[in-house]
Amino acid sequence: MDKWKDCKNMLIIRLDNMGDLIMNNAALQQIKANMPHCKITLLASEMAIPIIPFLGTVDAYIQYDAPWMKLSNQDSAARTEALVANIKEKQFDSCIIFNVYSQNPMAAILLAYLAGIPKRAAYMRENPYSLLTHWVPDKEPLFQVKHQITRDLELVKYLGISHLSSCLPTLKMPSGRLSIFLPKPDLKRVILNYDVSEEKRRIPIEVARELLEKLLGLNFQVVLVGKENNGYLRSCSSVDSSPKLVNLIGKTSVRDLLLVVQQADAVITVNTGVAHISCALQRPTLVLYAQTNPQHIPWSRDSDFILYPVSPSARSKNTINIFVDKQNRDSKIVPLTTAVILKKFQALLGRSGPKKELMEEDG
Repeated sequence: MDKWKDCKNMLIIRLDNMGDLIMNNAALQQIKANMPHCKITLLASEMAIPIIPFLGTVDAYIQYDAPWMKLSNQDSAARTEALVANIKEKQFDSCIIFNVYSQNPMAAILLAYLAGIPKRAAYMRENPYSLLTHWVPDKEPLFQVKHQITRDLELVKYLGISHLSSCLPTLKMPSGRLSIFLPKPDLKRVILNYDVSEEKRRIPIEVARELLEKLLGLNFQVVLVGKENNGYLRSCSSVDSSPKLVNLIGKTSVRDLLLVVQQADAVITVNTGVAHISCALQRPTLVLYAQTNPQHIPWSRDSDFILYPVSPSARSKNTINIFVDKQNRDSKIVPLTTAVILKKFQALLGRSGPKKELMEEDG
């Protein structure tokens, strides 16, 4: 079995978060389309697993919360040893390790090596010698920075599985109706998401409050979403009640979230999984994008972003990220204000459909 396209039982390792996995689905779609008889098993984190049923590309999965990743939970050394044994038992004939350029893939590569998988491929800056059978020297970010979707596709292309370097991921919509009540609006519906796992990507509370008030004043139905109603999210709303406000924070499964986003006229969100769900469903999407990962900017046709700075104390200590920040110090970073957000939002709506005037609020 010399060619990757001849493989029948492939392990995909993608150990980060839901948004990363959604972007990765473009590459997985190419694998599935060009290798229809290959079983694809995904090694993924607890945070990413809820989106798997909607990828349409994964046949099975194994949960593993890698201790070298920034996750809410992390597995022990004993669990890692058991994982290697479990992978070995499944007799995979191939493994592709996907990562972002700021993640060292060596530990994930070692899992595949110890499990005896005969074909192993990944990007890596250093020479892995026998740990990989197919090494792609990683030029990012020292010589170039590509979007994450392109990066993943080009790894699959290098292996001869696909010839595409440019296509966008999609998601498979769930069947049936929402399991929660969502009032049918007479107004345009905007999804508003302030919830994000990293505190440094949170927007200022005063901006969040004012934006919500302005959108309601501009006659949008505003649907708030988020994983759990924590203190920060409660502080982001000064509106106790409004017939135009629907608070679904802590009430939506991933299935319901997909249906809610699909029914929206537009989405405003911080840089998190909601942004990538909205892009995959081709909804007009404005991302309030903290200066963190330039390779993850919103990627659909009807999307845009506002790049705003992260406070010095919250910036990454990863030297690769520090290098990228210095290279991009002249990027168009703007103060994050409600006026800036609404101006960008108006331009986005103007490009993606009939223009809605945002200059005048109701009396």
